[in-house]
Amino acid sequence: MRNRTNLLSKMNSSSCFVLIFSSGLMWPASLVCGESRTRVRIVTFNAHCLAAPETKASRIPRFRWDLARVNHLERVAHVAETLEPDILNLLEVTSAEAVNGLVKILHQKGLKDYQGYHAESVDRFTGFDVALITRLRPDVVEGLAIRCVAPPPGDPTWRTKFRYTDKESKEREQETVLMRNALYFFTIGSHRLGFLGLHLKSDPGNDHANRRRTGESIIAQRVIRKEIVARKYLPIVLGDLNDYDPNVPDRDESRSTQTTVLSNLKNYDPNTPEPELVNSASKILRLADRYTSHWDRNENGVADSADVYTAIDYILLPQKLMPSVRRIFVARCTELTTSDHWPVVVDLELPDA
Repeated sequence: MRNRTNLLSKMNSSSCFVLIFSSGLMWPASLVCGESRTRVRIVTFNAHCLAAPETKASRIPRFRWDLARVNHLERVAHVAETLEPDILNLLEVTSAEAVNGLVKILHQKGLKDYQGYHAESVDRFTGFDVALITRLRPDVVEGLAIRCVAPPPGDPTWRTKFRYTDKESKEREQETVLMRNALYFFTIGSHRLGFLGLHLKSDPGNDHANRRRTGESIIAQRVIRKEIVARKYLPIVLGDLNDYDPNVPDRDESRSTQTTVLSNLKNYDPNTPEPELVNSASKILRLADRYTSHWDRNENGVADSADVYTAIDYILLPQKLMPSVRRIFVARCTELTTSDHWPVVVDLELPDA
């Protein structure tokens, strides 16, 4: 495992070089003034309608035949095998059976320390859920290792209203909840990390979708404050946010946000002037590398120059954790047969205080 280290040598009392053995590979790490660090790899990935065979958990299934579903599970397992995440936030999972099927394949590959956790969403149309695959033990909070934040009947806490203009140019009002989400927590050494996995409303070019997504981001603010920060965990927000960050440009300069979604999530506390969270993609140096999704515009199943490549998947980190970021990148290890998204990877080196 990445956080299990064998120290081979120390240069002196103020600094040293460490070699880490992980799955037969040798990884470099550092000790500063004798301070050891634990490496944690966080990944978020939209698996594009991951379904188990003999299940019908989604009203918009991607594959009609079980053989194709099995092959899809194999390809997503290969992504996990390749990246070896400690924490994998997995989107567009359609059932607990799909999570179990994925973990079973990982165990067959010898990766027996991985476990899967599934949270049923309130999105009854797509059936898409947010799941967790991890080699670490999540904290049990309110008796659960993972849960979807859903509003009890009559409770306005996790609901909000939004206004939009319909096709007849009439002002309308609707109510929304946080349709697809998962909340889970980890204690890693002295670090208490609370994760909010999100899959927000799609279509950043549609007014109704934009207004609803903005409403979802306002509910997410409440979740961060009331469910994560109030429990004294540092919040990490990650997933497919289906919107653009106005402060971190991506490779497609023709597209920009029409909402405050990213701003709302980063500055989740309205009583503070500065944002509490940072878009980790700001650490990706090449603008050409800042894209996480592929819209196959002509639906021909191949990557064409006219297709759309944008950044809509994120890992938002607390300001306090930014000095611990060792690397962030978008892993180009999938094709359209697997997903129309690529995994976003953040490597942290957390000081063992």
